[in-house]
Amino acid sequence: MARRNQPSMIKGNQHNDPSTDINVLLLGQTGVGKSTFINGLANYLCNDTLEEACNDKIQSVIPSAFSFTDDDTFEQKTIEIGQKNEHEDFNEDGRSCTQQCRSFVFPVGDKNLRIIDAPGIGDTRGLEQDTKNFHEILTYISQYEHLNGICILLKPNEERLTILFRFCINELLRHLHKSASENIIFVFTNARATFFKPGATSKILRALLDQHKKEHDVDVSFSRENTFLLDNEPFRYLALRKNGVRLNNDQTLSYQKSWDHTVKEYSNLINHIVTRPLHAVSNTLSLNEAEQLVRKLTRPIAEIAKLIQENIQLAKQHKENVLKNPQLANQGLPQNEAKI
Repeated sequence: MARRNQPSMIKGNQHNDPSTDINVLLLGQTGVGKSTFINGLANYLCNDTLEEACNDKIQSVIPSAFSFTDDDTFEQKTIEIGQKNEHEDFNEDGRSCTQQCRSFVFPVGDKNLRIIDAPGIGDTRGLEQDTKNFHEILTYISQYEHLNGICILLKPNEERLTILFRFCINELLRHLHKSASENIIFVFTNARATFFKPGATSKILRALLDQHKKEHDVDVSFSRENTFLLDNEPFRYLALRKNGVRLNNDQTLSYQKSWDHTVKEYSNLINHIVTRPLHAVSNTLSLNEAEQLVRKLTRPIAEIAKLIQENIQLAKQHKENVLKNPQLANQGLPQNEAKI
């Protein structure tokens, strides 16, 4: 079967009208597999089958690393693909891989598919880093007029509603304008482990979305129409093969099935994205600018309220003093003044 694109041809269509670009923002918890999602897509675009991909040059548009345990010796090895750079950090104290927002443009017919990879939510460096990451994301997407899809990546096997999972979902939804609800898409990674079903995560996610609707009056759909189940383990299989690791026939067959399913699901995902109404990025930016303004005003408003209460107390005390000594009325009403 012919290859869809030669490795050197994974470049966006030149001189395209930006208004026709398919812009997709990837969001998700740290370690959910956003970078692997992009690497997998690059390889699926280049080759129709896993066998072809094994004989081709592996596409690693984002450097990545993972551990592999030998079946016979139980020796653990680190498999690295690509060169670490300032955008990606995949082997330092367990820190998040994606450090900055980046765009990866792929040709899809006569249009460009732009995948925007963003730093993960629930960063291992703490809440302050998450705040910086969201600011980075908003600043980065401001260069585009629209988003076609906002993919929230999830793992299918979240058994409990942990504080981190709740925080990640709530923070993602909180930063999006209500008009973006039609563009939100849920993508489950590592879905082969749950037979390509949403797994235990679906119940927890639905509860959070119901709570979000109740508190913010925004209905975010979670249905088969906007949910896609992928498994990018075939990319790891390719990485193992390129590093000289051989797997048995049963393992290879399993990866072939996973490859075939995931290629179809990627196609379904893109077909769904292009049917979505365009989300004006300015709406989400305006929402977050308003939120930042409210946060900045919180302290001065609180200080003004405190000052008013202090002056009310001074006025009451002055009234009592004047009743006792009328001559004090000539001194005027005492009051505290704001310090600028």
